[in-house]
Amino acid sequence: MSSLPKLAPVPNLTRRDHVAEALRRAILSGLIAPGTQLVESRLASELAVSRGLLREAIRELIESGLAVNRPYAGTYVTEVNAAVLKDVYEIRRMLEAQAYSRIWPNRHAAFRDELRNRFDLMIDAVSSGNLAEQIRSEAHFHGLVFETCGNHLMPAFWQQMTQKIQLGFAICQIAHAPKVDFEANHRRFLECALGDSLDDMLAELNTHLDRGLATIQFESGLPTATPR
Repeated sequence: MSSLPKLAPVPNLTRRDHVAEALRRAILSGLIAPGTQLVESRLASELAVSRGLLREAIRELIESGLAVNRPYAGTYVTEVNAAVLKDVYEIRRMLEAQAYSRIWPNRHAAFRDELRNRFDLMIDAVSSGNLAEQIRSEAHFHGLVFETCGNHLMPAFWQQMTQKIQLGFAICQIAHAPKVDFEANHRRFLECALGDSLDDMLAELNTHLDRGLATIQFESGLPTATPR
């Protein structure tokens, strides 16, 4: 079982959401590894917050699926296994295709500008070398279609899925798997998302998801997805 790393204190005037965000970023960046026990006394001391405030923040992580409470054992960061990843990507494939199909005739200028803006922010994050920000910005880029497709349930589904996907990358730190060029790969996705052919977009989506799942599975030693 992984031990807890040392965390920087949270400012005295922080609220529960700031504490939860600090823990969320530590988990999704891999600083706190999946399977690690969240020891309240230690975390409260390192973050310089009360145990009660910390407990509320951890409850928020549990509700969002990033942590799990085990009766008589404590609270642990959620672990991601092969079955979970395959299920998440299967659902994501269906929902993201549906989201693009819904929005396709309504990709107004604001959507196009925002997608380009999020792409630029994602590439900047990759250039900075900040893994946590790279993972967050990639989720932000892909999340736009869920936010704007017109189905009010889609953003919540995306939030649940992306946290599991980010945990998968946190396991492996995406350091050793054979990688395609990140910018070129996502630029092709951007071009298809802004292009004229929905069929091309859906085909690129399938290819994109297969690459992402294969990267995570390679790093974690899980069976790779069947290439399309």
